[in-house]
Amino acid sequence: METCLVLSARRYSFKDDNGQQIDGVTVTYLTDDNQDEGNTRGCIPLSITAPLALWEAIPPLPAFCDMEFRQRPGPKGKPTLTLTQVRYLSDGSFQFPSEAASGGA
Repeated sequence: METCLVLSARRYSFKDDNGQQIDGVTVTYLTDDNQDEGNTRGCIPLSITAPLALWEAIPPLPAFCDMEFRQRPGPKGKPTLTLTQVRYLSDGSFQFPSEAASGGA
């Protein structure tokens, strides 16, 4: 499992071009991998899809969670990660500074 700051989760449900029902969850999260090379700085948000059944396991967000991933074959045999488990660790809430507190007009 990897500890991540889960920022958001969004359910989706649609029919593809062949009329097949597609359901799932897209989860956006941060890892502790902080980039500071070349043209990149900071934490780059990552997104991953998960089965719709995982929706009920996702806590109120943002939150620190242990996330478990599974590899499966993707196009041309390249590995693709799928999120298989989310376990709540702690609240990840934060507040943006108000204009008055930050010296704004």
